[in-house]
Formats: sequence, C-alpha cells, structure tokens
Amino acid sequence: MCSGERGGIGQWGRSLFERQRQPVAWAGQVLEAAVLSLGRTPEIDAALEMASDSTQWSQGRDLCDRVRRSSLEGERRTAEYLLLGLAELVGKLAHNEAGPYPHFDRHAGWQIGPLAYRLAVEVQDPALQDRLASALGSWPRAEQGAAL
Repeated sequence: MCSGERGGIGQWGRSLFERQRQPVAWAGQVLEAAVLSLGRTPEIDAALEMASDSTQWSQGRDLCDRVRRSSLEGERRTAEYLLLGLAELVGKLAHNEAGPYPHFDRHAGWQIGPLAYRLAVEVQDPALQDRLASALGSWPRAEQGAAL
C-alpha cells in the first residue's frame, strides 16, 4: 500500500484521480496551474507539452527519467521539488496510458492531488491555491488536509 493511501488526503487523491476521464491532460492542467506562480524549467515545459499531445505519451518514461535527473541537480527549495514531482507524475501517467510495459505503479495518479495540496501549503499563495483547487476540481476537507 502506498503511503497516504489509507483515508485522509490519500483517499481524497485516489477519488479525485479516479474521476478523471482524461487523466494525463488533467495532470497537465494541475502542473500548468502551479507553474504560473512558480516558473518553468525545460523539463516542466516538456511535461506540459506531453500532457497536451497524446502522440508523445509513449515517451513518458523518458520524461520521467529526465525530470528525476533534473530534481537531483543543485540545491532546490521544497516547492521546486514538489513542482518537479508533479511533472514526473505527468510522465508516469502518460507512459501508463500509452507506453510499453513495464508500467509505473497504478496508483501514481493518486498522488497528484496530495502533491498539489502540499505545494499550496508550502508556498502559501492564495492565487496559487485558487488555481490549483480549480485545476484539481476540488480541495480536500480540512480533516483530510490535516493528515499530511
């Protein structure tokens, strides 16, 4: 069982993800909402492009690896790690949707909501919080968010 899967924010993230008809595009919209406040990197731009173009989804594993390497380079603030985590999840979802086996864990998408929520808590920017809540489609109830 992945961390946070039991109740609280993890259950909210799972429910949120499982309601998505186009999960890769949805994940890209969440990432786009975040970068408006936090800025872009080449890896994030690639994730955004991939999310909007299903012909690129089979390259999701390569994007995921590229984002991981980027997140290990230099010193980064917590918000930057969380943002890169969202970009990595876009790559995982795209690969799972169109890429060859082996697929990433089936619950990778469950992490999008909780990760975006952690980002909003970390940055403390009301405009970012509003954009993320809108892109996600809902926000966790207070008792779920406290489970972080």
